[in-house]
Amino acid sequence: MNASNSVPDGFAPIFMVEPFTTMIGPIYSKPDGAHLFRLGFRVAQEHLNIERVVHGGMLSTVADQAIGMNVAHANSQTNDVLTMHLSVDFISPAVLGDWVEASVSLSKVSGRVRFGNCELRVGDRLVLKASAIFAARVHKGR
Repeated sequence: MNASNSVPDGFAPIFMVEPFTTMIGPIYSKPDGAHLFRLGFRVAQEHLNIERVVHGGMLSTVADQAIGMNVAHANSQTNDVLTMHLSVDFISPAVLGDWVEASVSLSKVSGRVRFGNCELRVGDRLVLKASAIFAARVHKGR
């Protein structure tokens, strides 16, 4: 595997498998402290828009996945969560071959409504900032 296709140490294919994530991947995850995960992906041709930078939809999706996955698994929980709101600020572009990595901070991880923030970076360079609100699904019979 050459450097342009390599995955940084500690990252493994994302454990959350769903049809959409499979279609846009591969996306990788790595434990990041107590019950948090980082997500990352290597920019491929399929992720680019007409301007030859990563499509905003791809970046937004990774931020949404990163916050949602962390909100769902915070505090040793495993909850189904649904995005209620996602706010995204695009700061700088990512290009073919870049390793884009998501780090998350959580504001509220209990109750029905939960909050988190995400930064996507290529190395030290900030690519995107996002904040999201999630609803924890209520299962009947629980």
